[in-house]
Amino acid sequence: MLGGLVCVQWLAVLVLALTVRHNGWLYYAGGDQLWHYTGAYLLAHGHLPPAYVGYGWSLMLLPLAAIAGPNLVSALPAIVLLNTLVLLPVALLCVYGIAARIAGRFFGYWAAGLWIVLPYLGVLFVEPGYHQKYTELTLPQLEGLSSVPDFPSTVGLLVSAYFCLRAAEAASGWPSGVAAGLAAGYSIAIKPSNAIFLVAPALLLLATRRRSLLTFAAGLAPALLTLAIWKFRGLGALAAAPAEPIRLAAGVGSLLDRIHPPSLNSWAHLHQVLLALREHFWIARVLEWVPIAGMIALLVRSRRGFLLAGAWFAVYVLAKATYIPASVEDASFWRILMPAFPAFVLLAAAVVLALPGLRPRPAVTAAPRSFTNALAAAVVLFAVLPLGAVAAIPRLHDGGQLAVHFENTLIPVSTTVHVNATAAGQAVHLRWRDRAAGTAPGFYRIMRTSNPDGGVGCAGRRNGSSDNCTLYVDPVGTTKGTSFVDHPGRGTWTYRIGIAANWLDDPTLGDVYVVSSPVNVSVR
Repeated sequence: MLGGLVCVQWLAVLVLALTVRHNGWLYYAGGDQLWHYTGAYLLAHGHLPPAYVGYGWSLMLLPLAAIAGPNLVSALPAIVLLNTLVLLPVALLCVYGIAARIAGRFFGYWAAGLWIVLPYLGVLFVEPGYHQKYTELTLPQLEGLSSVPDFPSTVGLLVSAYFCLRAAEAASGWPSGVAAGLAAGYSIAIKPSNAIFLVAPALLLLATRRRSLLTFAAGLAPALLTLAIWKFRGLGALAAAPAEPIRLAAGVGSLLDRIHPPSLNSWAHLHQVLLALREHFWIARVLEWVPIAGMIALLVRSRRGFLLAGAWFAVYVLAKATYIPASVEDASFWRILMPAFPAFVLLAAAVVLALPGLRPRPAVTAAPRSFTNALAAAVVLFAVLPLGAVAAIPRLHDGGQLAVHFENTLIPVSTTVHVNATAAGQAVHLRWRDRAAGTAPGFYRIMRTSNPDGGVGCAGRRNGSSDNCTLYVDPVGTTKGTSFVDHPGRGTWTYRIGIAANWLDDPTLGDVYVVSSPVNVSVR
């Protein structure tokens, strides 16, 4: 039965991949995937990047980046296949395992079926004006067709939730608690904001089996330690981002704002989210009340299910649905709340348990099979090796020669784009050779600056942290060819070529994935 569900899921994803608009292997991705892939590329070449994001996804992509090179587009086929062929079935099996431990095998099949069908049902319930944003901006990310780290981090939470329920059983051994903590820790290593998920396993284990909290904490600890080392070595401080220096000359108001910064969460924003749902979905009331009904059903029928799925969903709604940058209008809301989607599916499935006379019959579990060998391998792969790599790899001290901060992300500087610049009169002729990725058509952005440092400015190192160098250039033009003529005027100029691509193959859109090394030319 589960094998058949996996095949149905693969078939649905294949149909989506073929029908939704895309550019080769490049589907819409609206997250911080470039930060993570550039981190993987730098780690593969022996440099610890500035640690503005977690380390988990970068370490998973490290082997791919070592082979595919600096351009994320080159690694997309392997990333998409990893997501859809490996992680997506793992998520399905975990949904079944969680639901079966709540109310039996048939409830597990019902929840697994909802996990497959529910994202596509949204296509039927969305209003016409929002159809494109849901099908082209949301579904590919939710089904693993993009490189955003939110999807693998969601799978990590599902694995943790499954082993949490196992750890809550009287017959469970210590390996279940360790596995739950290990999976939750690595999900936090991918997306540190997933630390709010820890509320759910804490409530579950406190109410059912407190001794398992120790084993859960033992599995969680290596990831938190590695994340702390990653942040301190990459940023020079234990923070999501280094603090700006306080300038008292700016006045007392700036100091007070620094001590009590404006919050990024607002109850008013949650109200706006609910209004947007009612505007773009004609079943908005159902979307609002289904999780509440599921919580009530689980509260009556299954205390463990209520503590796990109810707390999981509630904490993400409180923390993320009130998060001001999470907007329904630009579809970022769905990606930011992706880690709560499994809990929503479980609550939606639990509504049937509210039927009178229906009683949950959790799957009969014999003494759990020993999986200590597999757990030991997982500990080495997801705890020991990351800790050793993050602690031992030298920090990036290159002055912007290998990676630069550009357009709010970190991108590699590649020597594979050989740029040649010659001056003829008042014109500069640029030609370059690029080993194109071949997995998605792209285009080139020509950048220019007259700064003597080539437009690169590096922040000061805090406690010897990794270099964080920003590229300041002016856009000159965009082309799909490999040559360009510019008329900059007299002076000495520095040029770079940026390789860009997007899911629509539109030269007016898209991020720069790689930037070339600089080339100087003088116009007299």
